[in-house]
Amino acid sequence: MDAKSDLAAKLEHGELPSSAAVEEIPRNWANRRLVMNLIIIGLGLSTWGYDNNFVSPLLSLPLFIARYQGPDAAFTARNLDLIVTVPLVGAFLGALGSSPLMVRFGRKNTLVLAYIFCCLPGSFLQLFAPNLAALVIGRFWNYVGISVLTTNTPLYLSELVPVHVRARAVGFCVAGTAATGVIATAIVWGTEKINNSLQYRIPLAIQAGLPGLLAILTLLCTESPTWLALQGRTDEARNNLAALRPKNEALVQAEFAHLLVAVNEDKTRRAEAKFWDILNKKNIKRTMTAGALLPLYQVSGIILSSTYSTVILVQSRVSDPFRMTIVLNCLAFIGVIVGPTMQDIVGRRPVALVGFTIMMLLDFAAGGLACAGLTTEHEKLALAGMVIVFTFFANACFNPLCWLIPTEISAPSLREPTMAWALIWSYTTAVITTFAVPQITSADAGNLGAKAFLIFGGCMVVIMIFIYFYLPETKGRALDEIDEMYTAGVPMRKWSHYQCQNSSSARATGYEKE
Repeated sequence: MDAKSDLAAKLEHGELPSSAAVEEIPRNWANRRLVMNLIIIGLGLSTWGYDNNFVSPLLSLPLFIARYQGPDAAFTARNLDLIVTVPLVGAFLGALGSSPLMVRFGRKNTLVLAYIFCCLPGSFLQLFAPNLAALVIGRFWNYVGISVLTTNTPLYLSELVPVHVRARAVGFCVAGTAATGVIATAIVWGTEKINNSLQYRIPLAIQAGLPGLLAILTLLCTESPTWLALQGRTDEARNNLAALRPKNEALVQAEFAHLLVAVNEDKTRRAEAKFWDILNKKNIKRTMTAGALLPLYQVSGIILSSTYSTVILVQSRVSDPFRMTIVLNCLAFIGVIVGPTMQDIVGRRPVALVGFTIMMLLDFAAGGLACAGLTTEHEKLALAGMVIVFTFFANACFNPLCWLIPTEISAPSLREPTMAWALIWSYTTAVITTFAVPQITSADAGNLGAKAFLIFGGCMVVIMIFIYFYLPETKGRALDEIDEMYTAGVPMRKWSHYQCQNSSSARATGYEKE
């Protein structure tokens, strides 16, 4: 009996297949409709990717500095904080509001609302800002919408694909940020040679056009079957799942069976769920893990190789920093293609443990090299090389994981609040780091420059310890299986070998609670 027939027989007898059994079905799950959804929704983070990557070279453009500060060589630490840090407060507010929006309006409509009412007007205010205050307000407004998008997009993508490709699906949104980052940096680098206001207005104008285009494209997308099922609209949920898996009825049946188990077991809790239930005794462990990864990523050293990369390279007297920033963004894009693929094949924990170790060593090496003085061209090239390698591993091993894990380990009744919680702490940490980094690196403040990598190396030591004890192996697991393992108290390092009782697999024995 082939895998598909065996699976159908199990479903007919009321048995729930394991996720491993689901993976044995012929993998003709990919089709034009699903790929279209993945691309359009994955581009939901492109607004953040564009802003996050073009702001660093933009802040180094002479005419932009002259327009919003005066005839100085660089922005002061105070003005850097206003332009980069204050908008993150808007992002914090957007993350707070995203959970009720997703619960009430669904994944698709929440994206459209964020584009139209936040990103579009905020971007246009930036484009035509007459002074620094208007520029900051526009960036604040834009970031409210960007935060709603970043909270919604990974969750939406994870709910559209089979479990065995979930990391790659969420990786689409991260790849979208990296791709737009390459484009954004190249645009600013190209306009640098223009000797009038178009030097900075062209990048800002392109940013203003993105939300309108993406809002229109999002109207073509399919609503999440998971959200529909959680709303009690099971017929619509199954129809949408079938539309996303044409000619693969066995896979539709298997996925829908797992989805109904997760939804039915959590139905009462969802009806009574409140945001702060994510912090009760039953959910606190998974909430803390989901909420920790994005903030920890902020203190891994990535802020020095992304948001402030051009500034740091200029301060370190590395030749052609704009071109180097483009290389960094290209490596980031390659990283977020390779990383999620490895996470789906090898697993979340092995990729994280190896990648994080390399990042920690690079932090210490780059900081130590900067302490040596960077007096020769070889030392400057070595620093640039370390930043390039660090960027690749950060985007291959850490960045995709930050967005993936909160979509996998949250309780079914608390998916939206858990994702919002992760983004709230991400932006809180981002506010702190983007405020602190100029103060410790800028020439008019702490003047550490690239030596700051040593600080983030110390942070990576703590991150490594946390990951070992608290990162679960969720590769190939359905939502109901993840829920079961958290309830059973299975140690994180043993998740990969645990056989769930919810499936037709044999029951596992001998696992002690932590």
